[in-house]
Amino acid sequence: MRDETIILFWWLMFGGTHIIGSTIVVRAYVIGKIGNLGFKAVYSFMALATFVPLCLVYFAHKHAGQMFFTPNPIMQLIAHILMLGALIVLFQGLVTSSPMATLSELTKTFSPNARGIQRVTRHPQNFSFALFGLAHLLVNPYLVDWIFFFGFIIYGVASALHQDQRMLVTGPKQVRQFQADTSALPFYAIQTGKQRLALNEYNPYALMAAIIVVILLRIYHPVLFGGFGF
Repeated sequence: MRDETIILFWWLMFGGTHIIGSTIVVRAYVIGKIGNLGFKAVYSFMALATFVPLCLVYFAHKHAGQMFFTPNPIMQLIAHILMLGALIVLFQGLVTSSPMATLSELTKTFSPNARGIQRVTRHPQNFSFALFGLAHLLVNPYLVDWIFFFGFIIYGVASALHQDQRMLVTGPKQVRQFQADTSALPFYAIQTGKQRLALNEYNPYALMAAIIVVILLRIYHPVLFGGFGF
């Protein structure tokens, strides 16, 4: 089996089980059998059981296949900037409670009002995945690399759209209002006047953590993952 086919197979396994497992019909059936907490546990296990092999297979076959281009210093600089953006968005999303998050769903306690990074997009984690994938596409020019990293972009977009559709049907009124007041497309809610940037709502410690992680990756990326440092 060709290297790119193996990578594509595991992406389909991860994305397919992730999205199919959260469809309304499947989700309702499993929750009815083992409860919401049990569903979350099985769902998380399936995600790990498919994502870990995906990464292991990629690292065993990276830089394989046709080479499309030669990365240059400008592309590397843009990749650095995108990775900084990805980590800022990810960390801000992690420290900002969302009514669409698993913890909020389990505890039934959340604020429906957007804050910080949620004003930019209600799916900061998915946005960070897409930025991560795009950054690495710019500096990994081989076919296998492109299949692997482009998968993060496709998954980030597809997962966000799927969650939005499910929440419109199954989410409580407050969550549906949160969706109406925010946007999945980054900056669209700000552009249309529904939200403002509100930089004062961003967590300074999460911002510092993102900068520190980028610096550490810049130093240790060649040792840990190969390639040039991020």
